[in-house]
Amino acid sequence: MKMSRQPIAPAPIAPTALTSPGSLTVPSAQRSRAAVAALGAALLSAGLLCAGGALAGPVEEGRLCLRGSERVPANLPRAFKLFSDAAQKGDPQAAYYVGMMYQNGMAVARDTKAAAHWLQFAANRQTPAAMFALAKLYLAGDGVKRDDIAARRWIEKAADLEYPEAVMAMAIGLRDGSMGFERNEALAETQMRFANRALKQSSPLTGPGM
Repeated sequence: MKMSRQPIAPAPIAPTALTSPGSLTVPSAQRSRAAVAALGAALLSAGLLCAGGALAGPVEEGRLCLRGSERVPANLPRAFKLFSDAAQKGDPQAAYYVGMMYQNGMAVARDTKAAAHWLQFAANRQTPAAMFALAKLYLAGDGVKRDDIAARRWIEKAADLEYPEAVMAMAIGLRDGSMGFERNEALAETQMRFANRALKQSSPLTGPGM
Protein backbone atom coordinates (compact mmCIF):
# COMPACT_ATOMS: atom_id res chain seq x y z
CA MET A 1 0.00 0.00 0.00
CA LYS A 2 1.31 3.47 -0.92
CA MET A 3 1.79 5.74 2.06
CA SER A 4 3.18 8.99 0.65
CA ARG A 5 0.22 10.90 -0.80
CA GLN A 6 -2.31 13.04 1.06
CA PRO A 7 -5.66 12.28 -0.65
CA ILE A 8 -8.53 14.69 -1.08
CA ALA A 9 -11.82 13.55 0.40
CA PRO A 10 -14.79 14.89 2.33
CA ALA A 11 -14.38 15.40 6.05
CA PRO A 12 -16.00 12.40 7.79
CA ILE A 13 -19.11 12.78 9.93
CA ALA A 14 -18.69 11.71 13.53
CA PRO A 15 -15.33 9.91 13.29
CA THR A 16 -14.99 7.09 15.82
CA ALA A 17 -11.95 5.96 17.74
CA LEU A 18 -11.32 2.41 16.58
CA THR A 19 -10.16 0.05 19.28
CA SER A 20 -12.17 -3.03 18.31
CA PRO A 21 -14.46 -4.15 15.48
CA GLY A 22 -17.46 -3.26 17.61
CA SER A 23 -16.37 0.36 17.79
CA LEU A 24 -17.08 0.80 14.10
CA THR A 25 -20.71 1.69 14.90
CA VAL A 26 -21.98 4.79 16.73
CA PRO A 27 -24.74 4.42 19.37
CA SER A 28 -28.01 5.61 17.84
CA ALA A 29 -28.80 8.00 20.71
CA GLN A 30 -25.61 9.93 19.98
CA ARG A 31 -25.69 9.94 16.15
CA SER A 32 -27.16 13.34 15.36
CA ARG A 33 -25.40 15.30 18.10
CA ALA A 34 -22.02 13.70 17.46
CA ALA A 35 -22.44 14.01 13.71
CA VAL A 36 -23.21 17.72 13.79
CA ALA A 37 -20.48 18.53 16.32
CA ALA A 38 -17.73 16.52 14.65
CA LEU A 39 -18.56 17.58 11.13
CA GLY A 40 -18.98 21.20 12.07
CA ALA A 41 -15.55 21.34 13.71
CA ALA A 42 -14.03 20.21 10.43
CA LEU A 43 -15.92 22.53 8.10
CA LEU A 44 -15.65 26.09 9.40
CA SER A 45 -14.29 28.28 6.63
CA ALA A 46 -13.66 32.00 7.10
CA GLY A 47 -15.70 34.33 4.94
CA LEU A 48 -18.45 31.90 3.89
CA LEU A 49 -22.08 32.46 4.82
CA CYS A 50 -24.88 29.88 4.80
CA ALA A 51 -27.13 32.40 3.06
CA GLY A 52 -26.53 35.57 1.15
CA GLY A 53 -22.78 35.16 0.66
CA ALA A 54 -20.58 34.41 -2.32
CA LEU A 55 -19.76 30.71 -2.20
CA ALA A 56 -17.69 28.44 -4.39
CA GLY A 57 -20.53 25.96 -4.81
CA PRO A 58 -23.43 24.06 -3.22
CA VAL A 59 -21.22 21.51 -1.45
CA GLU A 60 -19.19 24.24 0.26
CA GLU A 61 -22.35 26.09 1.25
CA GLY A 62 -23.92 22.87 2.47
CA ARG A 63 -20.92 22.14 4.65
CA LEU A 64 -21.18 25.49 6.38
CA CYS A 65 -24.93 25.09 6.81
CA LEU A 66 -24.28 21.93 8.81
CA ARG A 67 -22.32 23.93 11.34
CA GLY A 68 -23.30 27.55 10.98
CA SER A 69 -21.09 30.44 12.01
CA GLU A 70 -21.05 33.32 14.46
CA ARG A 71 -23.17 35.31 12.02
CA VAL A 72 -25.42 32.60 10.58
CA PRO A 73 -26.95 29.69 12.53
CA ALA A 74 -26.76 26.12 11.32
CA ASN A 75 -29.47 25.21 8.83
CA LEU A 76 -29.69 21.45 8.42
CA PRO A 77 -32.71 21.42 6.06
CA ARG A 78 -30.92 23.80 3.70
CA ALA A 79 -27.73 21.73 3.95
CA PHE A 80 -29.66 18.60 3.02
CA LYS A 81 -31.30 20.31 0.06
CA LEU A 82 -28.00 21.66 -1.22
CA PHE A 83 -26.32 18.28 -0.92
CA SER A 84 -29.30 16.42 -2.35
CA ASP A 85 -29.55 18.68 -5.41
CA ALA A 86 -25.83 18.37 -6.08
CA ALA A 87 -25.87 14.61 -5.54
CA GLN A 88 -28.72 14.24 -8.03
CA LYS A 89 -26.47 15.98 -10.54
CA GLY A 90 -23.71 13.45 -9.90
CA ASP A 91 -21.46 15.13 -7.31
CA PRO A 92 -19.84 12.31 -5.26
CA GLN A 93 -18.92 14.51 -2.28
CA ALA A 94 -22.50 15.76 -2.04
CA ALA A 95 -23.68 12.14 -2.28
CA TYR A 96 -21.45 11.27 0.68
CA TYR A 97 -23.03 13.97 2.82
CA VAL A 98 -26.56 12.97 1.73
CA GLY A 99 -25.76 9.39 2.74
CA MET A 100 -24.44 10.43 6.12
CA MET A 101 -27.39 12.72 6.80
CA TYR A 102 -29.76 9.84 6.02
CA GLN A 103 -27.73 7.52 8.23
CA ASN A 104 -27.77 9.93 11.16
CA GLY A 105 -31.31 11.26 10.69
CA MET A 106 -30.13 14.83 10.19
CA ALA A 107 -32.95 17.05 8.78
CA VAL A 108 -34.53 13.91 7.33
CA ALA A 109 -36.00 10.70 8.70
CA ARG A 110 -33.29 8.11 9.33
CA ASP A 111 -33.17 5.77 6.35
CA THR A 112 -30.21 3.40 6.22
CA LYS A 113 -31.20 1.99 2.82
CA ALA A 114 -31.08 5.48 1.34
CA ALA A 115 -27.83 6.06 3.21
CA ALA A 116 -26.32 2.92 1.68
CA HIS A 117 -27.50 3.97 -1.79
CA TRP A 118 -25.80 7.36 -1.68
CA LEU A 119 -22.69 6.11 0.07
CA GLN A 120 -22.38 3.40 -2.60
CA PHE A 121 -22.74 6.08 -5.29
CA ALA A 122 -19.94 8.15 -3.73
CA ALA A 123 -17.74 5.14 -2.97
CA ASN A 124 -17.93 4.01 -6.58
CA ARG A 125 -16.56 7.44 -7.53
CA GLN A 126 -13.39 7.25 -5.45
CA THR A 127 -14.58 8.99 -2.27
CA PRO A 128 -12.65 7.27 0.56
CA ALA A 129 -14.82 8.65 3.38
CA ALA A 130 -17.85 7.09 1.68
CA MET A 131 -15.98 3.81 1.20
CA PHE A 132 -15.28 3.63 4.91
CA ALA A 133 -18.81 4.63 5.91
CA LEU A 134 -20.23 2.02 3.55
CA ALA A 135 -17.92 -0.63 5.01
CA LYS A 136 -19.33 0.10 8.46
CA LEU A 137 -22.87 -0.42 7.15
CA TYR A 138 -21.84 -3.81 5.76
CA LEU A 139 -20.22 -4.78 9.05
CA ALA A 140 -23.36 -3.85 10.99
CA GLY A 141 -25.88 -5.12 8.43
CA ASP A 142 -27.43 -1.65 8.62
CA GLY A 143 -29.39 -0.80 5.46
CA VAL A 144 -27.62 -3.61 3.62
CA LYS A 145 -27.19 -7.32 4.17
CA ARG A 146 -24.30 -7.99 6.56
CA ASP A 147 -21.26 -8.88 4.48
CA ASP A 148 -17.79 -8.94 6.05
CA ILE A 149 -16.16 -9.59 2.67
CA ALA A 150 -17.75 -6.50 1.11
CA ALA A 151 -16.79 -4.51 4.22
CA ARG A 152 -13.19 -5.67 3.94
CA ARG A 153 -13.09 -4.76 0.25
CA TRP A 154 -14.26 -1.21 0.92
CA ILE A 155 -11.92 -0.80 3.89
CA GLU A 156 -9.02 -1.92 1.70
CA LYS A 157 -10.00 0.49 -1.09
CA ALA A 158 -10.20 3.41 1.34
CA ALA A 159 -6.91 2.38 2.95
CA ASP A 160 -5.27 2.27 -0.50
CA LEU A 161 -6.31 5.93 -0.81
CA GLU A 162 -4.61 6.52 2.58
CA TYR A 163 -7.82 7.30 4.46
CA PRO A 164 -6.54 7.16 8.08
CA GLU A 165 -9.58 5.60 9.74
CA ALA A 166 -9.69 2.88 7.10
CA VAL A 167 -6.00 2.15 7.62
CA MET A 168 -6.71 1.91 11.35
CA ALA A 169 -9.68 -0.42 10.79
CA MET A 170 -7.56 -2.58 8.50
CA ALA A 171 -4.84 -2.76 11.15
CA ILE A 172 -7.41 -3.89 13.72
CA GLY A 173 -8.76 -6.52 11.33
CA LEU A 174 -5.26 -7.83 10.63
CA ARG A 175 -4.38 -7.82 14.32
CA ASP A 176 -7.53 -9.64 15.43
CA GLY A 177 -8.28 -11.70 12.33
CA SER A 178 -11.66 -9.96 12.11
CA MET A 179 -13.74 -8.11 9.51
CA GLY A 180 -12.81 -10.68 6.88
CA PHE A 181 -9.05 -10.17 7.31
CA GLU A 182 -6.58 -12.96 7.99
CA ARG A 183 -4.45 -12.39 11.08
CA ASN A 184 -1.12 -10.73 10.27
CA GLU A 185 0.36 -9.04 13.33
CA ALA A 186 3.46 -7.68 11.57
CA LEU A 187 1.44 -5.92 8.87
CA ALA A 188 -1.09 -4.79 11.48
CA GLU A 189 1.65 -3.05 13.44
CA THR A 190 2.89 -1.22 10.33
CA GLN A 191 -0.64 -0.15 9.44
CA MET A 192 -1.33 1.01 12.98
CA ARG A 193 1.75 3.23 13.06
CA PHE A 194 0.84 4.84 9.75
CA ALA A 195 -2.79 5.40 10.83
CA ASN A 196 -1.76 6.99 14.13
CA ARG A 197 0.60 9.39 12.36
CA ALA A 198 -2.02 10.33 9.77
CA LEU A 199 -4.71 10.92 12.40
CA LYS A 200 -2.38 13.14 14.45
CA GLN A 201 -1.58 15.21 11.37
CA SER A 202 -5.25 15.80 10.53
CA SER A 203 -6.15 19.43 11.25
CA PRO A 204 -9.41 20.59 12.94
CA LEU A 205 -10.28 22.50 9.75
CA THR A 206 -9.92 19.67 7.27
CA GLY A 207 -10.39 16.51 9.31
CA PRO A 208 -8.89 13.14 8.37
CA GLY A 209 -8.49 12.59 4.67
CA MET A 210 -9.27 16.13 3.46
